[in-house]
Amino acid sequence: MLRNYFKIAIRNLLKNKIYSGINIIGLAMGVAAAVLLFALIHYELSFDGFHAKASRTYRVVRQVTMNDGNVDYTSGVSLAMIDAIKQEIPQFEKIVPVCGTLEPQITVLGKDPNNNTNSTKYTEDNQGICAGPEFFEVFDFKWLVGSPKVLAEPNVVVLSKKYAEKYFNKYEDAVGQYLKYNNNTVVKVVGVLEDIPLNTDLPANLVFSYASKRSNSANFGFGRFDDWGSTSSMDNLFVVLPENYTEQQANQQLEVFTKKHWEARKDNDKKIHTLSAISNMHYDERYSNYSDRIVSKKKILGIALIGLLIIFMACINFINISTAIASKRAKEVGVRKTLGSANGQLIKQFMTETMVLVGISISIGLLIARLSLPLLNTMFDYPLAAQPFAEPMLWVFVLTIFVAINVLSGIYPSLVLSSFTPLDAFRQKVKVGWTKGLSLRQGLIVFQFSIAIIMMLGTLVNFEQMRFIDKMETGYKKEGVFTFGTDTEYKNRFQTFKEKLKQIPEVQSVSLSNDEPSSDNNWQANFAYDNSPKDADFNVNMKFADGDYFSTYGIKVIAGQPYSSTDTLRKIVVNETLLRKLGVKNPEEAIGKNIRVGGWDPYPIVAVVRDFQVGSAKDEIAPLLTTIGPKFYWRGGVKLSSGNLSASVQKIEKVYNEVFPEVVFGGTFYEDKLKGFYKAEQQLGLLYRISSILAIFISCLGIFGLATFVAEQRIKEIGIRKVLGATMANITGLLSKDFIKLVLFSMLIAFPTAYYLMSQWLQDFKFRIDIQWWYFVVVGLLAVIITVVSVSYQAIKAASMNPVKSLKTE
Repeated sequence: MLRNYFKIAIRNLLKNKIYSGINIIGLAMGVAAAVLLFALIHYELSFDGFHAKASRTYRVVRQVTMNDGNVDYTSGVSLAMIDAIKQEIPQFEKIVPVCGTLEPQITVLGKDPNNNTNSTKYTEDNQGICAGPEFFEVFDFKWLVGSPKVLAEPNVVVLSKKYAEKYFNKYEDAVGQYLKYNNNTVVKVVGVLEDIPLNTDLPANLVFSYASKRSNSANFGFGRFDDWGSTSSMDNLFVVLPENYTEQQANQQLEVFTKKHWEARKDNDKKIHTLSAISNMHYDERYSNYSDRIVSKKKILGIALIGLLIIFMACINFINISTAIASKRAKEVGVRKTLGSANGQLIKQFMTETMVLVGISISIGLLIARLSLPLLNTMFDYPLAAQPFAEPMLWVFVLTIFVAINVLSGIYPSLVLSSFTPLDAFRQKVKVGWTKGLSLRQGLIVFQFSIAIIMMLGTLVNFEQMRFIDKMETGYKKEGVFTFGTDTEYKNRFQTFKEKLKQIPEVQSVSLSNDEPSSDNNWQANFAYDNSPKDADFNVNMKFADGDYFSTYGIKVIAGQPYSSTDTLRKIVVNETLLRKLGVKNPEEAIGKNIRVGGWDPYPIVAVVRDFQVGSAKDEIAPLLTTIGPKFYWRGGVKLSSGNLSASVQKIEKVYNEVFPEVVFGGTFYEDKLKGFYKAEQQLGLLYRISSILAIFISCLGIFGLATFVAEQRIKEIGIRKVLGATMANITGLLSKDFIKLVLFSMLIAFPTAYYLMSQWLQDFKFRIDIQWWYFVVVGLLAVIITVVSVSYQAIKAASMNPVKSLKTE
């Protein structure tokens, strides 16, 4: 019997090639999208969940509320906290300090620690941490060579297998050889780890001993171990709670600890230290992590929703087309029932047909998904090395959608087809309603197009916001500025470097600083203005830069004169926002007034600059001061004249290599670097575009299939109308109007929904567009045009048919 069901199913699918093809293509595209998005979601939700103690492991994080009400969040702790917490909160089972190493330069020295020639250099991007033996008692990274105790000594490093092979060809040869870290610390390789998992925010490819940081904290980050005031987000503190010790109890202990060490210091803010589970480290946008990649749970939920909607749209096509062609199979059902077939047998037959079609669709969808995996890397940084089809959960998901699609797409059409009575079938009383009332099929089309229109509007709003950001006034010039890293170990050569660069004809200006004008760095400090004994109610953002910084980036001076690159005494340049928050209305009044930052001596304000964007368009313009600080000049910027920019960069690289042969040269144009600010928004825009295309494609397939059926149903009517003089335009309008009505009804649902959703998304930006009325007009017209085009082929085909032939056919 089962074999017979399959044989009949194949015959019916081949008999209705157009409808079967539409269903298979639509379902295959929906399945491919769902599988790809599931692979992405499964990957993102798996971060650092593989550690045995993950459920009891937390980071100590800090919330700072300024007296003016502004709140700042950081995952960093002051170094002085580490030993104090060990002494004052003994309830913690483990206390693990970890320090990130940003973008370390690694020089491979080989077996000779004094090797200064023939050495290979690498700049690693966020691939190093400092940690002690206790790190591996909490985090489950496996060892190939050595054991955690080797990290008890200073100036040693452990490599992952991948990096050991990168530096020394064979990981077995790595132990006992030497590397130089950032041109200032020679370290010995003492162990090798298995390659770290892709789904971790702890970049343990290079693990320097925490004892190295203790012996020379300046070479591994910021601050001192007796310093309570300085905090860097690169200095994290992880703790493991005992089995019967709750997070609430730990936070109470931290509250007591914080009051003891900070309230007595009379800071101008209120600090709160709490625990944040490592299960949130990948998702909490308030705090940074070492991979420099945060994916919010809201974004993951949005991706999941889009995947579900796309596959549901494909199911809608199946339901609509299957029920639409039900009348064509009415006689078949009548014959079967007359010969004794029960409703249950007919349902099994129609469900078998559904299962065959769904099986074919899923097979094609899996093939499309496999070929489209690189797209995930482009859209969402999904690692190319990941093997989603080797994950058991993906196949559980595939089985689930196979069952779900069969149930969603098969049950209702099967019940409809099996419900026909033989008498009605033979009398041809089985009709498939279309124009009277709002049928389920019409409601599903409305739902389909509502989704498509929402996605189209989302795409347009995202595009316009990104265009607005690209063109908005930032207060500085980003065009033609080439930026690169520098090494402060060789700051005595900085002036020579600048002079050599200025000899290049295309170079207009050269600046050295800790940071470009806009970045995701946030260096803040308390300060006092005009010799006030009390600090201001807010912190000030700080940048360290030479005197050429303002001309290189085109920052406009509105009062005073900035310090020059030859000045040796510290002077201060402030922005308008700082003065406005201090209540200073006239910038000229601030010239000559002193500012005391942190524990510094007071220094004079010599200039005021026009406000410029310090962070991204999501941030308000911050109060800012700029001053000299050669020991923090980690970035260089060169303003180039227009022309052959590629050749100019090659000249810069040549000078760089001459002056700094010890350092790896690497840089990018500032315009390109700024795009990284909005990577998440660009990824969302790409997702919207692809989802819109898929939604429109699937909707068009459904309308095309239904238009084909409606044209067949009304073939005699069309013939009569042609005999009576109807034109092709009349007939096209006849077949299109019912679909257009449904699309118009979809707009009534989609427009307010899309407006609300995109308004919420825009709230994340301090600088944003207004949603314009013409967005809805453009999308509405596009939806109508797409509908008419989808119907037109069948309409024209029906209108072109010889009326004599259509009227003779019965």
